[in-house]
Amino acid sequence: MTKAFQDQWGIPLLGCIPDRPFLGCPALADLERLFQSELVCGQTHRYRHYNVKDINLITTSLTRFLENIRSKSPRTLYICHVTRDDIILGFMAEYQRNRREDEKPFEAALLVCGRKDKYQMADEVRDMFEGLEGAPVMVVGYSTHQAMQLIHDYTPKLNIDDKNRVRKAVEHYEPYIDFDKLLERTSSGGGTES
Repeated sequence: MTKAFQDQWGIPLLGCIPDRPFLGCPALADLERLFQSELVCGQTHRYRHYNVKDINLITTSLTRFLENIRSKSPRTLYICHVTRDDIILGFMAEYQRNRREDEKPFEAALLVCGRKDKYQMADEVRDMFEGLEGAPVMVVGYSTHQAMQLIHDYTPKLNIDDKNRVRKAVEHYEPYIDFDKLLERTSSGGGTES
């Protein structure tokens, strides 16, 4: 392939990198930037990543939701409407139950959606989050449909504060790039000759 690029276009091939799906999974910090919002609790989990395929829109009863959260992948991003106080409180209660019973790690997150000017989280529910260090919950001013669409269309960027993603990117890219050739081509005075 290197010879083909050089012969056909006169371009040296510095590396050929296969896809690494994890690098395209948004972290909660990415979603904070995307939605211009902040986690209302669970801030310590800002750099936890979620696969877009593991997004789950909650349209069921609380009972079905609790069955679902106990059986699905622990790292699922749940989305519900801001009027679903039962789901919001159930999510937090399940987090507390899971910690108390020392089950598998609880890595789920909840995105609470509702158009800004039309819906708001009940003050009583919001008050319950005050000072709570729990599972990550974020409130965004978009409909559930808009939020899901924005997440699906979003491409996470490398963020120096996301040390896990940076480490994984370096581990992934390093073996596939000829850094000596790259440095030679980009250093002053070098790189234009074949």
